Amino acid sequence: MSLTVSVGAGLSGFATAIGTLPAKAQRAMAEGLNEGGDKTRTPVRRDLREQTNVLRYGTIVSRTKTRRAYPGHLEYAIDGTGKGLPIKEFPVRAAARSPVTAQPWGVAHTFARSFKTSAKGLLRARLGPERFPIRALYGPAIPKEIIKDRVAAHFEATAPGLVEAAVLKRLARLLP
Repeated sequence: MSLTVSVGAGLSGFATAIGTLPAKAQRAMAEGLNEGGDKTRTPVRRDLREQTNVLRYGTIVSRTKTRRAYPGHLEYAIDGTGKGLPIKEFPVRAAARSPVTAQPWGVAHTFARSFKTSAKGLLRARLGPERFPIRALYGPAIPKEIIKDRVAAHFEATAPGLVEAAVLKRLARLLP
C-alpha cells in the first residue's frame, strides 16, 4: 500500500500555458513534486512511528520506500514495504514461565501460549496445546498502517498544500 501525490488537471493546465518551454516545465513540475513529497515524507514516518508504537524510528525508515517523480511520470509515492514487524520492535515484557506482553499500537497485549526462548531471547508462541509447532510473534504491518487513521489524515491534510506551493515556485522560476 502507498500514499501518492500526483499533478492534477489544474497544474497541468498551467504547464501547457507556458507553451514555449514544455520540457523545462515538465522537469520543474517533477522537481516541485519531489520537493513537496520529501517535506511530507518525514511527518508521515513520524506519525507511523507514533501510531504503531515502534521503539526505533529507523525501523519505520527501513520499511518505507519513496518513488520519485520525473518528467513524463508526475507522481510521488511513499510505499510501505514488508510484512508484520517482529514483536521485539515494540515495548515488550517477557519473563521465564510467563507469557509475552507487548504494546503494539500503544496498547498492552498478552499473547496466548507465548514464551521467551532462553538461548537467544526470541519471542515465540505455540500454535496449539502440544509442544510443537511454534511460530514467531509479529505486530502491525507498515503497508497496512500507512493508509490508516492518523497517518492518512495527516497526509491528506498537508501534502496537497506543500506540493502545490513547491510546484508553483518551480514553475514561476521559468517565467520571465
